[in-house]
This record gives sequence, structure tokens and C-alpha cells, in this order.
Amino acid sequence: MNDAQKWLDQIIEDIPFIEKGIYEDAKTLGTYGKAKKYVRSFKHDFGGDFSGTPEEQMYSAFNTMLEDVVSKLNQDSNNAEIKK
Repeated sequence: MNDAQKWLDQIIEDIPFIEKGIYEDAKTLGTYGKAKKYVRSFKHDFGGDFSGTPEEQMYSAFNTMLEDVVSKLNQDSNNAEIKK
């Protein structure tokens, strides 16, 4: 059980670094629209059948992390200068 707790603690500790990596990767695509579409392409689709298994909860947590990255991209695009 101790190993499982260490594993979970490590995942939680790594989340900011994983989000940053996804964010930096998405920004290489040239436009905010492409970046957001790219990030969302990794989301797990439950197809309306979510029963709350541990696997599904991990996918749900990953989906939340992806939406956090999309929110950051939205914030960046809201602050971007309009080029004429």
C-alpha cells in the first residue's frame, strides 16, 4: 500500500510539469485555435458511459488537466495583440 501512495503522490507532484510540457508543445502549432484543438484531441471520450472506475477517474483527471491547459491558452489569446 505504501508503494501505491508514493506512486499517487508522485503523479500529483508531476502534474504542473506535465501541464507545462503540454502547454509548451501546443504553443508550437502557430495559432491558438490549432493549439487548443491539438490539446483537446487527447481528451478521453467516455461516450456517455461513465461508471466511476479507477481507470475512468484517471482519464477524467487527465481530461481536467487538458482543459486547464486550454484555459491557459484562452487566457493567452485574450491578452494577445490584434495584428493589422
